[in-house]
Amino acid sequence: MKYDFILNKFFNYFFSIQFALILMSFYALAIGVATFIENDYGTVAAKATVFNTWWLELCLILLVSIFLFNIYKYKLLSTKRLPVLFFHLSFILIIIGAGITRYIGEEGVMRIREGSFNNKFVSETTYLDFKIHDNISEFVGKKDLLLSSISNNNFSIPINFSDKKIKIEYLDFINDPTDKLTENSSDGREIMELIVPDVNGGMKSEYLEKNTQKKINSLVFSFDLDNSADFNILKEDSVFYFLSMYDVSFMKMSNQKRGILESNKKHILSKKTLYTINGKNVVFKNYFNNAKIEKVAASMKNNKEVSDLLKLKISVNDTDTIINLIGNKGLVSPKNYFTFQNLFFSLGYGSKSLELPFAIYLYDFQLERYPGSESPSSFASEIQVLDGDKKFDYRIFMNNVLNYKGYRFFQSSYDSDEKGTILSVNKDKPGTIVTYLGYLCLMLSVLSLVLSRFSRLNILSKKIKTKN
Repeated sequence: MKYDFILNKFFNYFFSIQFALILMSFYALAIGVATFIENDYGTVAAKATVFNTWWLELCLILLVSIFLFNIYKYKLLSTKRLPVLFFHLSFILIIIGAGITRYIGEEGVMRIREGSFNNKFVSETTYLDFKIHDNISEFVGKKDLLLSSISNNNFSIPINFSDKKIKIEYLDFINDPTDKLTENSSDGREIMELIVPDVNGGMKSEYLEKNTQKKINSLVFSFDLDNSADFNILKEDSVFYFLSMYDVSFMKMSNQKRGILESNKKHILSKKTLYTINGKNVVFKNYFNNAKIEKVAASMKNNKEVSDLLKLKISVNDTDTIINLIGNKGLVSPKNYFTFQNLFFSLGYGSKSLELPFAIYLYDFQLERYPGSESPSSFASEIQVLDGDKKFDYRIFMNNVLNYKGYRFFQSSYDSDEKGTILSVNKDKPGTIVTYLGYLCLMLSVLSLVLSRFSRLNILSKKIKTKN
């Protein structure tokens, strides 16, 4: 009996308005924290740590349950209680609409250059694509990922294929990876440090390990490797030489001496000298005889403009290997092919390409700036929709959205040369309809509060008139 009383008391409190207020306060606090996380670490980090977490979804499910229970408990399905009914229904529909958007809707980015058309867009969600085959059978899989520098990214994918136990495990995730050099390492190697121009207009260090080659600014550099690289660096008796496939111009920084060094001939490689190879500049800065290169994050904030590094451990039975995948949101995952334990693997990390049932042609991208400033005031895209025999022109700009066949196109950004547009794509008709119905119920709640003769507002108004 006592147990039933406690259980009943707990049940009543669990579905009470007071507990709903606690949940709503918790939800508001979580959204506030997510705003700060998004500002400091990016949108992906906010989704991974707050917006897409199970506990926030549980909070919303509990709120919907409480609202539904209170509609039944307080018999709100009557004309006398329409304001309260519409208020409850508005919250229920808005939360359900958000859930439909979360699990059914599609989001992505579409890039179109002037004078060309496109019928594909790149997904907002990132995936790990993997394929395994042994020349007889094949296993194909895909896992959606939400990785950030501050979230728990751990995952493990067990696979039984061709009588072998295979596992793909998460090891590390690095935002905007950059090289960090550590000297006097126990497993160090000989490394050269070269200074080259950065895409942002500055200078950056590039490291080249002995007996390896690396592509730097469209040129292939090698260090003590017998191959046909564009620029071969050789070390002989502590002196550095180079062989180049191109004529090399140089300028000594100490005395501004200039000259040209012939291609395919051995020349001394000097420090503090600017070399220009096929229009690309490089400076030999340092040599380390015992150093190690590690990948570290250049920034803790997710940036869709730069690639990220995902490190995985691939295990086949009792043997494993480490694989590094480069990719990011907005980039269709480039594939990494390798052979391990007599199996052929293909792995990729990034977004996937989604196809539209129609195409969009970009006539012209237009950008306007504030007078006397380089800051853009507005930008727009003059496009044509091509759907079989059907064609029509449209202008997409800040508050003018293209809505066609369930897809909505928003003007998002543009290419740096201002010759191409970047459109945000959203396909979420069911979720949008349910959410808008929620907003409608909220508006009806306010209207019925004012107009209904059974509302608390009108009852108080009648009492005041009676007393007067």
